[in-house]
Amino acid sequence: MQAFALALLALIASAPAHAETQPVESCIARIPAGQSAAQVIARPQAFDCQVNQSSLGNGDFVVRLRFPLERSQTADPLVLRISSVWQNSARAIFRYVDGGESQFDFDAGHISKALTIGAVFEVPVPAYAAPLDTAFIEVRGAANLLGLVVDPRLMKRSRSQELRTQMTILNSAFAGLALALIVYNLALWASMRHRFQLYYCGTVGALMAYTYTSSGLLDIMFPVLDSTVRLRLNYAFMMLTAALALQFARHFFGSRVVGRKLDRAIVAVTALGGIAAAAVVFLSPWQMHLLDRSYMVAILGLILLVPSVLVQAWRAKSPYLPLVIAAWSAPLITSLLRAMHGFDVVGYSFWLDNGNLLALSLEALVSSLLVTARLRELSYERDDARAGEQVARRLAATDSLTGLLNRRSFLDLAIGRTSRQRLLLIDIDHFKLVNDRLGHAGGDDVLHAVASAIQACCPARSLAVRLGGEEFALLLPMSAYDECTPDMLLAAVRNCAMPQGIQVTMSVGFADGSVASEDDWKRLYRLADTALYRAKSDGRDRACRATDFRAVA
Repeated sequence: MQAFALALLALIASAPAHAETQPVESCIARIPAGQSAAQVIARPQAFDCQVNQSSLGNGDFVVRLRFPLERSQTADPLVLRISSVWQNSARAIFRYVDGGESQFDFDAGHISKALTIGAVFEVPVPAYAAPLDTAFIEVRGAANLLGLVVDPRLMKRSRSQELRTQMTILNSAFAGLALALIVYNLALWASMRHRFQLYYCGTVGALMAYTYTSSGLLDIMFPVLDSTVRLRLNYAFMMLTAALALQFARHFFGSRVVGRKLDRAIVAVTALGGIAAAAVVFLSPWQMHLLDRSYMVAILGLILLVPSVLVQAWRAKSPYLPLVIAAWSAPLITSLLRAMHGFDVVGYSFWLDNGNLLALSLEALVSSLLVTARLRELSYERDDARAGEQVARRLAATDSLTGLLNRRSFLDLAIGRTSRQRLLLIDIDHFKLVNDRLGHAGGDDVLHAVASAIQACCPARSLAVRLGGEEFALLLPMSAYDECTPDMLLAAVRNCAMPQGIQVTMSVGFADGSVASEDDWKRLYRLADTALYRAKSDGRDRACRATDFRAVA
């Protein structure tokens, strides 16, 4: 993915924005109510070459374009390229030095015949024997938010085709990169299930949709659409991108880092941004300047909240802050410049208009490292939590002194075994005397040693438990009877090293039967306990078997 992004960056870096173009002088005149564009054009004094276009407000205008003389030849005719803006219709009128004239009409409903990739109007200049002298652009229903005729360029058609090819390659590469990021992170989300992964995919998807509409591809692919539909969608997708990017940062660092106040501010500004975008989509072009300014304020508010999130991450000493800054600096700066362009503070440029291609390409170089690092930390946290949970369960299920099962966990595991089992009840002989001689600490050491000897004797699927005090039990399946006989247990304890070299023995009582139910368990325990009592009565250090075979069959 990084290689893909580097290739895209190389394409962008190698794409000259406006090579081999003629410089253009723009002069503006408003078309008064009741007058035609021809009447305005007939009065050269009506044109102002110094005024800021966007300061004139909305309405109908004529823009006069002057450039050095050049012929439009049949083999390689000239084209006039103009960045698209919000307008209902436009007409290009070309005048030649010999007085000849031609024109080209394009309106919002048929914009595809003039719109090319990059959201640029490309108006053909008809081949003519005399050089081109002047062009007039009649604009009707202009919102004039950022200008009437933005970045006009006169160039040969062959050069224009080269630019279209470069823009097609750039947009295709960008679409491939965006899809790769979405697929990669969705695949990770399928196994990790972290919410910030979905917000990241949403951010990339919204930016992809924004690029698709802002590049003019929507109108090119669906020529029946009114161009203002594309512009409305452009507003919506830009706001959605900003909102999702902020939500990604919010969930990436987590509520503990972001804090309650900032979290509420993010929710509030995101809601206001949604209202502003919806107002542009459904109300424009009514009060377009007011709607646009409200929208830009909301966008700026979302952008300015990102540094607040980063400050909170810095205060929390997040180890991922440098990667986040490296990944999101380019998109953040580009978004800020575009917002300033919306306020008419920063002028138009090719790189600003296509900055999202460069910004996301840079972001892709770091984002995979960023997401991978964050997922690795979350994976470690999950593993630690699982390990802690397992330890807690083990501690809850075992006797803290001997490490054997405790009575509750033993019964949970034992009851329900329908096959024939052998229950051995084990009691240390004269344990009170051991405690009197060694003290309670020494007595605990003896209990631990006996438990270790019992555990060492346990075959597969057997259960060893400390029932309490000096009493233990061992439950064996029928298949393991010969692997751990009572005599083996007695010998293991006799030969076990004990504190101060004392010798410890034990008595064993055992019985056979099933433990399918709690009643079965009580009956089997009672029989084994009777056998244990007999072993003690017969002199200890021995094993006895229950004789009530009918009861245990």
